[in-house]
Amino acid sequence: MLRWQQAEGKRHALNGPFPPRPEERFVALCGEEVTVAVRDVPQLGGHWFDPTCTACESVWLARC
Repeated sequence: MLRWQQAEGKRHALNGPFPPRPEERFVALCGEEVTVAVRDVPQLGGHWFDPTCTACESVWLARC
């Protein structure tokens, strides 16, 4: 399942059944390995203000 997750200053896309938790690393569709912080999780009081990773968006759209 493709999903979006904010991490390290961008909204990255990933393929997986569950969203990563704070302090977990994941490899985004763009190939970057990033770490999720508490501020990146809306359910924990975080916000989705960071811009979308254009490389992840390109891969996402190619898979649709």
